[in-house]
Amino acid sequence: MEELYKTLGEAKCEELAKKSWSLWHMLQLGDTRKNTQVRGTVQEGIAKDFIREFLPVGFGLKSGLIFDAKGKETSPQCDAIIYKGVPLLEFTDVVVVERKQVKAIVEIKGQIQRTEIFGRKIKGTKDRNPNSGLAYAFERRKDFLPEEAKYILVAFHLFSSSSDAEVIKRLKGVCDSYAVMIRWTPKKKQKEGEQRHNYNFDNSVSKLIEWLRNLS
Repeated sequence: MEELYKTLGEAKCEELAKKSWSLWHMLQLGDTRKNTQVRGTVQEGIAKDFIREFLPVGFGLKSGLIFDAKGKETSPQCDAIIYKGVPLLEFTDVVVVERKQVKAIVEIKGQIQRTEIFGRKIKGTKDRNPNSGLAYAFERRKDFLPEEAKYILVAFHLFSSSSDAEVIKRLKGVCDSYAVMIRWTPKKKQKEGEQRHNYNFDNSVSKLIEWLRNLS
């Protein structure tokens, strides 16, 4: 990867993290601190602004629905859709686009933990359901992606006691691409002297920026 994108990705992670933390500190001043819906809505807005910054001319990004004219079906609600051209319907914050216009579906998360990544525990066992969590969200939407399009996960924070290699392997299995701004170091490793967190996990934010700038 070019040094330019790596540097840019790390700088953007710091910028977006500061915006997210500013929101958290503001909510601590009032009764809305624990309002996850408010936090989620604002973090979606922060992530969308970041993505739009790197979209080439002719592409749009909004939350909304995808219409499959061939199958005569409409997708579940999508946090964000990257599309080319003019939508079928467009409102202030929402669009309906044709399947053939879609370049990516973006799932935006304030934070992801072991349950979202590896699936929920199966009751009465130590196993996890690999088709739950993030995998379930992808399964519901993947049929509305054209062959060359991507299902992208964007997350502000990642918490997991699993190794980076295990997390990366799993994420690659449940989405086409991911961009994780902050990977929090497991407490055990923090006690061993490792820093609390790392920006631009797996250079994933840098890779997303590069992909966005090369859309055609």
